[in-house]
Amino acid sequence: MADWSQLSPELLTLIAKCLDTRFDVLRFRSVCSSWRSSFPPKLYPLPTKLPLQNPNSIKYSPEVGDIMIDTIFLVRCPASAACRVVNVREYTHREKTQLLRPLLDHEVRPLVLKIPQVLDLTNFQVIELGHQFLVLTPDGFPEMFIDKAAFLWSNTNTNDFMVLTLIKCLDLYVVSSKSDKIESTLLETRTSDFEYFRDIISFKGKFYAIDDGGETTVVDQSLKLSFIGSPTGKKYCRKFLVQAGDNLLDVEMLAVSADVVGGEMVVDFRIFRLNEEEKKWDAMESLGDQILFLGVRQSVSASASEFYGVKGNLIFYSGLLCTSYHYGDSEDVFVFDLDTYATGPLEIFPEFGKLFWPPPEKARMKQPLWAWLHKDKRRYRRPPEQ
Repeated sequence: MADWSQLSPELLTLIAKCLDTRFDVLRFRSVCSSWRSSFPPKLYPLPTKLPLQNPNSIKYSPEVGDIMIDTIFLVRCPASAACRVVNVREYTHREKTQLLRPLLDHEVRPLVLKIPQVLDLTNFQVIELGHQFLVLTPDGFPEMFIDKAAFLWSNTNTNDFMVLTLIKCLDLYVVSSKSDKIESTLLETRTSDFEYFRDIISFKGKFYAIDDGGETTVVDQSLKLSFIGSPTGKKYCRKFLVQAGDNLLDVEMLAVSADVVGGEMVVDFRIFRLNEEEKKWDAMESLGDQILFLGVRQSVSASASEFYGVKGNLIFYSGLLCTSYHYGDSEDVFVFDLDTYATGPLEIFPEFGKLFWPPPEKARMKQPLWAWLHKDKRRYRRPPEQ
């Protein structure tokens, strides 16, 4: 049998550079001392503070606190063919990890739930589905006018980076670090409440930001701006930018009229894929093998092949995203099935009742019999007319 600890340092470095996530790097370095010494503990350095000073405005602080990373993991147990989706929050300025409620910002309190303090990862497979960077104020609370942050790192020097931040949904701000020199630039400002930016993302070496009307601003690493016109979806609805494999998706959430679904408002989704060559958004009828997870501050995609007994073409989303659209507690996790157009809270979809950990409160309280008796509470959005 081969002695993996004797691999050459050059080969170990080549292997480590192929690892895409910080968690994979952690497991790589845990094999033995020679593997640990071959690669640093983090893929990329992160700043602890972002300077967002604007001499023409007093609403920005010259230092906007620490960076945190929210990550969605899939934890699989091959022995029992079970899997769970877990949300975790980490901080760049201190060694602390928090367990979050599914697709929410809320930390899970160990005093409320009986949560094991140690998890033996030798019995599980852990896959990072995606992560999101956020900015914190110096005292540790989420900054009220900064939502997401998107990072790009240099291909030649991992100490150089660019970060796009979204301030009050109106301003796009870029902070760049090159050769230890940090600069901040205000790229674009919106003056109308009807032109809010709704989401930002980094994708294939560029930044993308989408606004209420569906127009997409593209920022390259020279800070040159270009624009992609609105897709044929509905304006002024909630929009998400999600990377699904090699594709960038615009996912639009909108309310369906009450008379369509029997007197009750529900949500609907429209999905578009970026056509990079023609610089436009193409409509998609199906996600195929993909599953989307849309949280308060997270939007990630995963292949159904990574899960046990879960099909693709599904969207799981937090009730906090659309509390006025449907019945149910705002902290519920909801499901939208693009195959059947069925939608509703997780508790009435028993096939997904154990997918999230810890389970949402209502899903944890309701029994399978209750869910079966209330299957008629599922709402169905009619298929679009051909």
